[in-house]
Amino acid sequence: MRWPRRRKQGDTGRARDWYERAAETGDSTAMYNLGVLLEAQGDSEGARAWYQRAADVSHPDAGPDAGPDPDPDANLSSQVHEQGDATEEARAWLQRAADAGHPGAMNNLGVLLYHEGATEQARTWYQRAADAGDLDAMANLGSLLHEQGDAEGARTWWQQAAEAGHPGAMFNLGILLHEQDPEAARAWYQRAADADDPDAMANLGSLLHQQGDTEQAAIWYRRAVETDDSQTGAMYYHPG
Repeated sequence: MRWPRRRKQGDTGRARDWYERAAETGDSTAMYNLGVLLEAQGDSEGARAWYQRAADVSHPDAGPDAGPDPDPDANLSSQVHEQGDATEEARAWLQRAADAGHPGAMNNLGVLLYHEGATEQARTWYQRAADAGDLDAMANLGSLLHEQGDAEGARTWWQQAAEAGHPGAMFNLGILLHEQDPEAARAWYQRAADADDPDAMANLGSLLHQQGDTEQAAIWYRRAVETDDSQTGAMYYHPG
């Protein structure tokens, strides 16, 4: 399961000046945006410092519609996790933001719990985030349900996320339908491939090859490799 991509902001000195001026006045949104900008510029330590300050002035006990957006907590927790810092620190930040009602944090907490083997707790948080409309959580919940043998439940959540534009869910839905409904699988692989998902490109190539369309299959195999050079085995890849 993949961690959600972070949002990016404009990478300009002028934007940084304005964010810094607003952040110094205590504006938590500016603190958060400055953190995102610094992270985009490769200054992870500076970014983390501003995420921390933004989190410190937020109100984690407020609901999602009251008080400052708890998103800085969620973003900081993601950074802590990626930098390999203490898992307990990541959990604390995730729990804080998740309890405040932030869907992205709920999903990230579910990911952390899943990798710790606490699948039922992970499922609970995925469910809460999915019910709140988080597409990554829908995709992750579908994957967990599929692992647990609930193919119909998996299909339901993957379908919902895929129809809302989540490439990973499109890809998973294609795999689920690959044998029973090849045309539907092809359509989902196509949509995910058009969204630049290299795995979907490889699977689309595989399916087209099985259907005898070797010319189009070769095009998608080649695009898979060009998009992600780890797909060097694409011409020999078949979904299972």
